[in-house]
Amino acid sequence: MSALVQRSILLGLLVIGALAAHAQQGGEYVIQGIFNPTIADAQKKDLRPEPIDTILPERPVKFDVLPVKAAIPSKVDSLAAVRLDVKQSQQKLYKGFVKAGFGLYLTPLGELYYDQARSRDNAWGIHLKHLSSAGGLSDVGSSRYSYNNVDAYYNHFLRNHEVSGRLMYDRRRVSYYGYEATDSVASLIDNTAHEQDDLKQLYNDIGFAARVRSLYKDSTLIAHDVGLEVHAYSNLSGSRETNVRLTADLSKAEQGDRLGLGILIDNNAYRGELRNGLFGEVRSASLGDLRTNGTLIGLTPSITREGDKYMVRIGAGVYIDAQGKTSFHFYPRAYASYSLFEDILVPYIGITGERRRNSFRSLTRENPWLIARPALENSSLLYDVYGGLRGSVSSRVGFDVRASISAIENRPLFLSAPNAPFGDQMAVVYDKVKQFNLSGELSYRMDDAVRFHGRIDITNYDTDDEPEAWNLPPYQLALGATYSMQGKLIAKLEAQFLGQRKAGYYTDRADATLDPPVSPVTKDLNGFLDLYLGLEYRYTKRLSVFLDMSNLSASKYERWYRHPVQRGLLLGGATYSF
Repeated sequence: MSALVQRSILLGLLVIGALAAHAQQGGEYVIQGIFNPTIADAQKKDLRPEPIDTILPERPVKFDVLPVKAAIPSKVDSLAAVRLDVKQSQQKLYKGFVKAGFGLYLTPLGELYYDQARSRDNAWGIHLKHLSSAGGLSDVGSSRYSYNNVDAYYNHFLRNHEVSGRLMYDRRRVSYYGYEATDSVASLIDNTAHEQDDLKQLYNDIGFAARVRSLYKDSTLIAHDVGLEVHAYSNLSGSRETNVRLTADLSKAEQGDRLGLGILIDNNAYRGELRNGLFGEVRSASLGDLRTNGTLIGLTPSITREGDKYMVRIGAGVYIDAQGKTSFHFYPRAYASYSLFEDILVPYIGITGERRRNSFRSLTRENPWLIARPALENSSLLYDVYGGLRGSVSSRVGFDVRASISAIENRPLFLSAPNAPFGDQMAVVYDKVKQFNLSGELSYRMDDAVRFHGRIDITNYDTDDEPEAWNLPPYQLALGATYSMQGKLIAKLEAQFLGQRKAGYYTDRADATLDPPVSPVTKDLNGFLDLYLGLEYRYTKRLSVFLDMSNLSASKYERWYRHPVQRGLLLGGATYSF
């Protein structure tokens, strides 16, 4: 060690000792000089991130199979014999079906269906029917009637279209039996054989129809359904009518909407002839004829939009009626519905209107006891504003409740006028009728064997000119039930109730022709309940027997004034497929 170092150490020790002694004695020393503090180096860990390679080294995989065998004891079970029920992919169809029966009041029934059965290219068939009766009503005139019908059709299926044609013939016979069957009247009829034709009426209907319908799968193409129907209609008195009706329904999908257009061209030529029916005069002498011709043209455009839960349709009805004085008619049309709770409840609302043809054929189909040449006027459904709620409580119960307010201009109403010197006939009058209607429908399916359905209508009428809404019921009730016992025994029960109606009649035919006409006499027609029970027992799939019972209450009610119905008609027979 050098002398300089030794001296420095010694000097330091002396200074420290002096400071310590001075500190103990309370002394203070001040050292002047330059202060240079220093910080000793710290030992720290390096925590900076370092990359880790994610590629793991491969390990060889080794599978070991253990030679173990399970011991399963064998067991033999006996299987019961079963009967295989092999069903064909398509059920067998029979080409022919015949139905024959006979009932009270000498009522024979015969019906025949014969079809081509199953084919990919076409289909054709024919239907024949006959039903007649000797009447059998007491206290009134002869009430014989008959009904004969022939209907044949042919359908041909193309790639994108269906073409069909149909031929029709219909013959109906009714009797004007609305008079008292007294001995004096019977003697008068027997002594004037030429007048017996005045107590009956025959209606002959010859017609044909054609139709072309598209079968496009692409909704963007114009779907179309075009139909033509022609009828030549006449009665025994010489009145005749030719009606040609052309209809077309067009629709096309466009940007989520469906555009539709309905076209109607209806031409009707009517000649009503009234032959003399008074005693002591020649029947061939004509009292003149009544001619009514005209064409009805209608266009019904619409646009429909459907969503997951809603459907809205807006359109209009535009008609030109050239019967008599040419007139123009416009009716708004709209409909909207909304689905709630997966179609459990579907409220809906709408408005509609249209121009309607009243033809000789349509009027006599509604009331066959009309006079020989009724006057024809077309009707207008000015408006029908309705709203309701339909839905299904479950898969078994469905309902529809509806309320509506409507007005029909020139609605046909039927009055009774005497046919001199006996036999009441009905005449038609036209009036504006407003009505408020409440209706409801209910259907219930217990299972495949039992089903129920019912409907009720409550209507209030208001007329402009006539004192009453003749023969229109204020309320109607219809109930029905069907029961099937394993498809062998089938029972059908139907009940129809009509409330009290107002009937009008003239005591003298001349009163109906006066200007102004004399008000008719009002007659209350009692309400009635008509019960029907039908039974069918299917002995085999091809042979069955049936029994139909109408008007089980045996009430002699009047649907039209002085024209009661038969009491308790019983009809039985059999059916056979071949």
